[in-house]
Amino acid sequence: MAKSRVTIPVDLVTIGAAVIVVAFFLPWIKLGGSFAGYEIPDIAHAAAKATSLKSWTGKFDINVYLVYSLFLVPISAVLIIAFGAIGKDRTIPAWIAGVMPVAGFVYGFIRLQFDVFPRIGLGGWLTIAAGMVILLALLKVIKMPGK
Repeated sequence: MAKSRVTIPVDLVTIGAAVIVVAFFLPWIKLGGSFAGYEIPDIAHAAAKATSLKSWTGKFDINVYLVYSLFLVPISAVLIIAFGAIGKDRTIPAWIAGVMPVAGFVYGFIRLQFDVFPRIGLGGWLTIAAGMVILLALLKVIKMPGK
């Protein structure tokens, strides 16, 4: 019986995806404490409950639940690695993993201006940087040396 080998491509998209997966468990934001990426949705939900942020309908505002879309970033990063290992097209998860962190940073900057910089933790900066690398690699602005 022949053994099949799983080969993960080593390129900037895969490296960026691996950085995003690791960074998800590092501090993303600093608001009276440091919170990792996976903690942010639960903290936002708890804060909304504690402050009774409800819409006029009496139900929680949809924006409280939109923060759960944050999980799309590491999920798409894992899909990039998995699809690369099995030889499938990684374009869609790569765009998601690239656009979401950069768009989140731009949104935060528009809302908070320069106050956003001290609030971003190491994991947040790594995720933003990895997202930018993925986007630049997808747009073929940068590529691995020797490729």
